[in-house]
Amino acid sequence: MTIYRDVAAALAAGVACLSLAACSAGITTASSASADAADSSRSAAAVASSASAAAIASASASASRAAAGRMIKVAGTSATIPVPTGAKVVANMAMNIDGKQTGIFFVLVTPAKVASFYTATLPRDGYKITANTLITQSGSAVAFIQFSGHGIKGTIDSVAKFPDSVGIPGLGHKNVTSVTITPR
Repeated sequence: MTIYRDVAAALAAGVACLSLAACSAGITTASSASADAADSSRSAAAVASSASAAAIASASASASRAAAGRMIKVAGTSATIPVPTGAKVVANMAMNIDGKQTGIFFVLVTPAKVASFYTATLPRDGYKITANTLITQSGSAVAFIQFSGHGIKGTIDSVAKFPDSVGIPGLGHKNVTSVTITPR
């Protein structure tokens, strides 16, 4: 079980390092609905209304695709959590001795799609997002989301390139996501 805790810690550390590096480099790209809405409203003034309507239809279709997925039961709890369509879940188990922290690890979904999916589905499913960052640093995308609700709190870390070698069969080194959940 220690190896799962180590993987989650490695993912979190990688996300934190890349976030700090991005901030110090002046990169402040974050995925959020309010930033997208602000950009859309600025560009809408310069674009014909038909183009604006097409952009709204495209965003709506994108949100529908992001909302597709499946629910899985969080090991050791009564909670369920959505997982993106196409994700291959390689672990869903308690990560510490007392069993109060659960780790779900999956692959095959890019950090950008992870961020889009959870930004759309968590609020719809009754969870509150408390942090949401998507950055690209040195050509590698990283997503970090914190959420709470239904008696749990969680952190989602997703990296395009996971350099550490770990012993979780099927985890790999590309498009690795961990969802760490603890009771509130």
